[in-house]
Amino acid sequence: MKILALGGAGDMGRMAVAILLESPQISSITIADKNYDRAQHFVELVGSDRLSAYEIDVTEHDNLVELVSSHDLVMNTTGPFYRFATMILNAVIEAKKPYIDICDDWKPTLDLLDMNKKTKKAEITAIIGMGASPGLTNLMAVIACSELDETDELITAWGMGLMKEGDKPQYYILPRKFYKKYKNKPLIANAATMHLFYETLENIPTFKDRKIVNILPLTEAEPLQFPGFKDTYVCHIGHPEPVTLPRVIKANSVSNVMFIGKTATDIIREYTQKILDKELSISEASIEFFKESSRLERDPEIVKEYMNIPPGLCVIASGMKDGKRKKVALAIQNAPFGAMAGVTGVPLAIAALMLINGEIKGKGVFTPEEVISDPIEFFNRLAPYCGKNLTGKDILLKKLVDL
Repeated sequence: MKILALGGAGDMGRMAVAILLESPQISSITIADKNYDRAQHFVELVGSDRLSAYEIDVTEHDNLVELVSSHDLVMNTTGPFYRFATMILNAVIEAKKPYIDICDDWKPTLDLLDMNKKTKKAEITAIIGMGASPGLTNLMAVIACSELDETDELITAWGMGLMKEGDKPQYYILPRKFYKKYKNKPLIANAATMHLFYETLENIPTFKDRKIVNILPLTEAEPLQFPGFKDTYVCHIGHPEPVTLPRVIKANSVSNVMFIGKTATDIIREYTQKILDKELSISEASIEFFKESSRLERDPEIVKEYMNIPPGLCVIASGMKDGKRKKVALAIQNAPFGAMAGVTGVPLAIAALMLINGEIKGKGVFTPEEVISDPIEFFNRLAPYCGKNLTGKDILLKKLVDL
């Protein structure tokens, strides 16, 4: 099985590639990137004869179609997705190859879902948003809501809360080792941070009273109340969950919130205003925020904001159970090694292997909750990467309380 890893030399891609290399089913993985030097650097560091580097500009349609056509599956971690998602899927459809990505922008998510008919006509499967948020949060939402007879409010949340990590995967290259070669070169904008700022520039959708409504980004929400942890400052952010989960889960409201502390959130608001005032580009703001966040991580006053907050990926569903109002809170307490790269790249690789094995058979464009029929079994597959002798139930912290 030949895998094309678009953006495979990036932080999320390197983890997903490391997991795929553990499978004997994978005969080769092409690390395709616009920056050939980084792709080749990654290949050399791993030292596997199943890896090769390839230079590709994903905006060059014909070249991309030709490259996709020579592989069996496309795994896309090329960000930011608001720039590249639809053009890549168009090439994949033309080449008629299965596809999976970690798209975390709400607008491209809707654009990709609108390509369902074209994808189905090409008789291929495309799974979008199969990372952490969206991805694991979607599957956690399904589990949480299944505990209720009726769901009133569903909150998916991501932030800075601690999660215990499993061991480092064999083929994973630590960031400090990968980036050592580039320590004296100018910083380049991080796609994840560019995505974050992009989602703060215009109104974002949330699901309220059973319909989509637009709100201002970074709008404060009610503090996140996860049993056993302190009430946590959160704000709305433009992730796909509010526009995708209502397709599967019947709820009165669905929201996605971010908890990175009020200080860091206020700094993001300041940079957002500079982008809007055209003082900085999104790329420039991303680089400046990266520098500032490195300082914040060492500030003892800032660190206090992160004490006793819920784990970094959690879901809270409120509604009725046996005639009583209940709240189901679910969080990932044990996660794969590698922080954001782990909780994003490992689920991506697991779902890619499911696709390869024919466990996901539908044709068209799907979100995780539409094609992962047994979320608990998915977490069972994730569990070995989160610690020894763990199951899906072990890595999920669940609280059921009366309201």
